[in-house]
Formats: sequence, structure tokens, C-alpha cells
Amino acid sequence: MRKNGLALRYSNGINTVLGRDATEYPVGALLCRIYQGETLYNISQIVRNCIGGCPMQDNELTQDEVEQAEDYILQTLMYDDFRPAQRLAQGSFIRCMENYRALDSKTAGWFLWQEKQRATADDTFFEDIGFGTVGEFLRLCYNNYVIDLINGIDLFLVTSAVWAGDASEEEKGRYSELCSALHDESVIPATQMLTSYDAGTSSFRYTYVINSFLAMAVFEFSHMAETATKIVRCQNPECRKFFTAKRITAKYCGNPAPQCPGRSCNDYYPQMLYRDKVRSDDLDRLIKNAKCRLYNARRRHPETASDIGDLLDSLMIGADEKKQEVLDGTLTKPEFSAWLNSHRIKEGDSSYE
Repeated sequence: MRKNGLALRYSNGINTVLGRDATEYPVGALLCRIYQGETLYNISQIVRNCIGGCPMQDNELTQDEVEQAEDYILQTLMYDDFRPAQRLAQGSFIRCMENYRALDSKTAGWFLWQEKQRATADDTFFEDIGFGTVGEFLRLCYNNYVIDLINGIDLFLVTSAVWAGDASEEEKGRYSELCSALHDESVIPATQMLTSYDAGTSSFRYTYVINSFLAMAVFEFSHMAETATKIVRCQNPECRKFFTAKRITAKYCGNPAPQCPGRSCNDYYPQMLYRDKVRSDDLDRLIKNAKCRLYNARRRHPETASDIGDLLDSLMIGADEKKQEVLDGTLTKPEFSAWLNSHRIKEGDSSYE
């Protein structure tokens, strides 16, 4: 049996992804990278799009055809986005194929009946599934690949929200449901552990082969809990991705900022806030000056107090909205100043200044 999946070693809060070039990631970093953004879109869409074009889909399902179908799926998921995600996606799909082709006829019949019931109730899944042709079999495997993907994403999102401390009531409820379901050991696909002896260090080494999105989430969260690694939601309102941090005070992630993809959120957003604060303080100063000017005019010219009061009311009602327009870039600062200056007694009036 092939060993398809994400192979890694774990030690002291570090995951080392094995393969052509061993790469190290702090615990939780792989989870946040794989389950968010463009990578997630790729691993959820590529296989579905390719199954319809499988050149073997009308072939009768045999041992040889299944092996060729495995090769086809492996090639389908050979995109150049992020290799750990690629290996996890390949392993998850091949695990489904190996599990289902090993079923005896009676078990396969019962399993297929259950899967058709689910596919009919949810239009996310293929309905034309079975064990007759390669295409039917691949669609059956895809349905369960998607279930594993959805379960992994759900666990990641709700656990991250709860651990970050900003979960909604709905997320808290879903978190409790998933935690209860995970008490059943049959729910989480098994992670394979390979053992080898390292003569140089006179110790055993353990390699984990993970071929399930749900199992990967459980594996990462369990080690994050052991190492007291914090998970935080990015405070950039246009990002809001989760990331790991050792400091609970961390606010911004290292992902590209949506407002400025050439810079990361932790580099770009604090500077943007500072610029906005300086600009906001400057606008507040202009508003304060305009109000003081009117207050002084009313004190010196009580005979026009009513007219000046109307100007003050207009200024106070509209100032915040106009200020926000400047911050949003829809109104220039000179236009804002001109609007403030329009709140004066006209030339020729006894209170004209």
C-alpha cells in the first residue's frame, strides 16, 4: 500500500515537513497556512473540476483501473501552490480510494446506500456514485474527501475563534458539538506513525504520515495546547485571518495586507492607523477652531445669537460625517476646510468678522 500524505516530524514546538527539502514550521503555522486563503480554494476545487474530465471515467472498475485512477488524482493535485497542502490533499483522497476499494460486497452495498442518501440531501456532493465505473468511484471518493475537508475547516475555524477569545455564540455551540463528536475515536482518520532508529543519537525517531484534513487539525491543536501557543485573529478588519503567536498582545498577522498586498498586515496596518490618527487629530483641530470662532461671535454679538446658533447646529450635525468622508478619501481636506468656513456670518452683517 502506498504511503500518501503529509510526512512530518514533531519536536519541541516545531514541525519538520519531510520530502525533497525538509522545511521547519512553528506548531500551528501549517494549520493557519493550509486552511485559509488561496491554498484552501485550490484544494477544495481542483479535484472536482478534474474528475469530470477523467479519461477513464467510463472504464469498468478493476484493480488496474483503480491504480491508474490513483495516479491521475496524484497528478491532478500536483499544483505549485504550497507543497504541504498538496501532500495533505493527495493523501486524503487516496485514503478514501483505498478504504472503499477494500470493502466487501455487502458492506459496499450498505455504504453506497448511505452515501446516496446524503448526496440527495445535499447538492454539494455528486449523486452519480458507485462501484461500477472509474468515474462513479472517483465521485464517491470525492464526496468523502470533501466531508473530511469540511470537518477539518470547521474544527479549525471554531477552535481558532474560541481560543482567540472572540467566538460568536454560534461558533461556541459548534465548538462544543465538534468536541463531543471527537470523543468517538472512529471519527478521526488514523495518523500513521513510522519508527526508525538513529544510530548517531542512539535514539528512535518518529515520522507522522497524515492523510486527513480533520486529523491534521487535531494533530496541530493538540501540540499547540502542549506548547501554550496562542492563536490570534488579525485585527486588520479587511484580513481577519488567524495566526499563531507567543505573545497574547500580538494583533496583526504576517500575511499580505488586503489593502497593500506588497506588505504584511503587521507592517502595513499599524502605520495606516497612525497616519489616520494624525489626520483625524488634524481634522478635529479644524472642527474645534470653527466652533470656537462661532462661540466667540455669539458672545460678542448677542443680537445675532439665533443665526449663529443655527450655524453651530449645522456644524455639529455635519462635522463627523464630513470628517469621515475625508478619512475615506471622498472629500479633500481643502474642501473640508471650505465647508467649515462656510459656517460664518455673511459679510455685511453686524457680526461679520
